[in-house]
Amino acid sequence: MTADDRNLQLARIFAIASCLCASVCVGCGGHPTEPSQLTLGQAFELRPGTSAILRDGLNVRFEGVRSDSRCPMDALCVWAGDAIITVWLSRPAGRQVGRELHTDPSGSEASYLGYVIKLVALAPYPRSDRQIRPDDYVAILTVDAR
Repeated sequence: MTADDRNLQLARIFAIASCLCASVCVGCGGHPTEPSQLTLGQAFELRPGTSAILRDGLNVRFEGVRSDSRCPMDALCVWAGDAIITVWLSRPAGRQVGRELHTDPSGSEASYLGYVIKLVALAPYPRSDRQIRPDDYVAILTVDAR
């Protein structure tokens, strides 16, 4: 194989790799919290400090985790524990209101206007050998009509 053949082969590989990268970038360009993608009843994920806007304009902002006393997955506990997150809810041109949602099923829902906001899950689940950084949390939420 001559040097020109190798250069041509490298150029082809580079072109194919560039096309694949461009395809991946275009495919991943959408964000799950875009208004055109969120509907009532659809589960969505938020990280602390991020928001989602539903098609009808409801804005849900995950402020952060206020406390996390869930029993670590590698420990034996008498009580399962609970984590509490804070969310801010608002409608266009409306005032913002805060709600607390718990991982414990008895406090996992809150009402706002004609909506019910539910904390479906909070990840990651605690382990006894590592601490969760505040920015590592991901809340999985749903919003339904009341």
